[in-house]
Amino acid sequence: NGVTQVNAGSNTVYTIVASNAGPSNAPGSTVADTFPASCTSVNWTCVGAGGGACTASGSGNLNDTVFLPSGGSVTYTATCAINAAASGTLSNTATVAAGAGVTDPTAGNNSATDTDTIIALTADVAITKTDGQTSDTAGTTISYTIVASNAGPAAAPSVTVADTLPATLTGVTWTCVGAGGGTCTASGSGNLNTTANLPSGGSATYTVNATIAPSATGVLSNTATATANAPTTDPNPANNSATDTTTLTADADLQMTL
Repeated sequence: NGVTQVNAGSNTVYTIVASNAGPSNAPGSTVADTFPASCTSVNWTCVGAGGGACTASGSGNLNDTVFLPSGGSVTYTATCAINAAASGTLSNTATVAAGAGVTDPTAGNNSATDTDTIIALTADVAITKTDGQTSDTAGTTISYTIVASNAGPAAAPSVTVADTLPATLTGVTWTCVGAGGGTCTASGSGNLNTTANLPSGGSATYTVNATIAPSATGVLSNTATATANAPTTDPNPANNSATDTTTLTADADLQMTL
């Protein structure tokens, strides 16, 4: 397939050539290839040269009867869709065998193997959260901006974005807008527990609005998280959570009339 590494969740294309160096023709030869289990699907085409003949196209494993005249060949182009959860190595062996009545004096070149290292789906998913201030007043509204992003290299089609808001926040609503190909649920209410699709370089920005209870005191601390779901793995979990801390103050306009 011309490479030594392949990405999980992608396609790889094999070129398989069976030929006959002669001196005799080899009718009824068999070309076979049982593709690796990590190939979730395989589609192939075939073209003959020098008088070679083969089945024009097919899917799944190869087990094709071909005609190989002396000096002829057949070339298969097989596209393997690699399982997104695949890991380890992708090893694929093709064979050619002469048909009845034909002997092959050099059996050592009747098989060929291609081996690649599978690169797992890895994506550096991160999240930030801020309300843009260090203090706020009990009884007023507050707005958080939460950004979930993916620095790649792979896409993260399923990222859980979660935020359990403090009990002192009421009337919580949120909206979301994607960027760089990122997509997310457009709006909701209450705690965040939703899924975003984040391609490499993509992001989803959530705006969370709420009212701080008039009786709230102390510090308002709130943490949001972004977690890549299988089959994507995240090599850098340190940036998967972000906390915003706001000191609460009391501000009451006392009045008296007599």
